[in-house]
Amino acid sequence: TSVTIPNSVTSIGDYTFYNCSSLTSVTIPNSVTSIGNYAFYNCSSLTSVTIPNSVTSIGNYAFYGCSSLTSVTIPNSVTSIGNAAFYGCSSLTTLNYNAINCNNFDSYYHPFDNCPITTINIGDSVQIIPNYFAYNLDSLTSVTIPNSVTSIGDYAFCGCSSLTSITIPNSVTSIGDYYGWVFQGCASLTSITIPNSVTYIGDY
Repeated sequence: TSVTIPNSVTSIGDYTFYNCSSLTSVTIPNSVTSIGNYAFYNCSSLTSVTIPNSVTSIGNYAFYGCSSLTSVTIPNSVTSIGNAAFYGCSSLTTLNYNAINCNNFDSYYHPFDNCPITTINIGDSVQIIPNYFAYNLDSLTSVTIPNSVTSIGDYAFCGCSSLTSITIPNSVTSIGDYYGWVFQGCASLTSITIPNSVTYIGDY
């Protein structure tokens, strides 16, 4: 039901807690730098997890099917989030995103696909919103972009059909990187203000 990982551990390997459906809590120490593929796959009773600021990579399907998770914080140390890492976390409504060097999400196996995320809080050290950041998160209604952000990646909010408003700060210089499609399919978006700082807007 619970596990405490000691400071001697530097990585959580593939399939470590695979299908541990009674696991409710886990303590991950600051010594851990990587969380492997399928590490907490289908840990359906896990209500919260703290990913420490030492972790640089979260593996494919790492928290797939963790249906009791309601919020997750991605620390600023993370550089990669694997395919479908949080897929099917059916209670996950809040994403706190602080990663400063994670520049691309996979579109086909989006890390947060099939998650009912309504709110994304972006940390004030984040400069780049990655490509496919909130791709097809059709429950998303609210997102705050801090003044630290300078660019918004391709397809970042594509398909966010419930997003009603968004404020782009004066720090942003580009909306879209190469392909564009940043707000394509945002059918509920009624207003948007593009600041004077923007010098480039991508296609579509």
